[in-house]
Amino acid sequence: MKRRKILFLVTEDWFFRSHFLALAERALNDGWDVAVATKLSGALDNMSGVRLIEMPFARGSLKPWDVGRQVWALRSLLDDERPDVVHAIALKPIALLLLAGRTGFGRVLAITGRGYVAVSRSPWAKTVSWRLRRMIRRALKKPQTVLLVENGADRAWVESGRTVPDAQVVTMPGAGVDLERFIPAPEPSSKTIVVGLVARLIWSKGVDLAIDAVDHLRKNGVDIVLHIAGAADPENPEHVSAADLDKWRSIDGVTMLGSVTDVSAFWAGTHIACLPSRGGEGLPRALIEAAACARPTVTTNVPGCADFVRDGETGLVVPPGASFAIAGALQRLAADKALRSRMGAQARALVETSYTIRHASDQAAKAWSLGVSRQVR
Repeated sequence: MKRRKILFLVTEDWFFRSHFLALAERALNDGWDVAVATKLSGALDNMSGVRLIEMPFARGSLKPWDVGRQVWALRSLLDDERPDVVHAIALKPIALLLLAGRTGFGRVLAITGRGYVAVSRSPWAKTVSWRLRRMIRRALKKPQTVLLVENGADRAWVESGRTVPDAQVVTMPGAGVDLERFIPAPEPSSKTIVVGLVARLIWSKGVDLAIDAVDHLRKNGVDIVLHIAGAADPENPEHVSAADLDKWRSIDGVTMLGSVTDVSAFWAGTHIACLPSRGGEGLPRALIEAAACARPTVTTNVPGCADFVRDGETGLVVPPGASFAIAGALQRLAADKALRSRMGAQARALVETSYTIRHASDQAAKAWSLGVSRQVR
């Protein structure tokens, strides 16, 4: 009997490996023939059972000739592969899949956050957002298409007052976390409070706000430092310049670690997690991983972050864009070890209940099943 085939579309193989490797493993365990079409850098070379397909994706470019080249390549791929389900991860692959115009298979449109188009106020970004929303809503009129979201705000963005049937929407708890890899550890014994931040170095993540907050606290006598784990992302329109990175490195109390391979060990070396996002999130993996390691979090009241962090229970949620509010929340947690311990324990319990890789892969598998069962034959 021929196995069903699922094709994942994702712009970067390293992003698939860091966030969604468990989905490929789940598909393999469920008996799917699994292929990943992406720009290959070697990040998936050691994964057995999965076919890797090189694609000319250019994540940072919306030039018409680049988009046209990618759409043409995707059309050829779909005609050759004839998948049962295509799982497109993030807005760029979703747009390319819809522009390709091929049907006859299940389509899972997985919005992992809206990034730049959500936070930018430029006319160009607003136009792109409007066109993407219309394309997705039109696609959802087809019975074989399923919307996979990580928060309610992204579903509301797609709907824009025009309800999408519940039968075509699946909510996924982010990428989920492996509880065997991310485990609680005692916080550092040092008197200096260590704040950890894990994120790509782009402006929407609010890294500068965390730096300003910690710098302010240190200048006012609080014994606190900030450790930042994350690399620059030059293909992102919000990338941080080399000059700004140099400036951040020069600030007393701020340590820039770059990419970190053992994120669990990173969280073990911290007292508090912080992600002062300006918006555009799906459900940040860093928040789930920090919570799994029993660290309380200071974050902002934006979709995804506020959906996960429960203010006063697993962390503190403050208004976006306000470094003084971040500083106040960090100071409150820095001064109260018992509060950190209680919030950290509740954060870990929340992850165990609803945010593991099993929870995430179960929802993805539900979306694949809907895509297959709703196909028009």
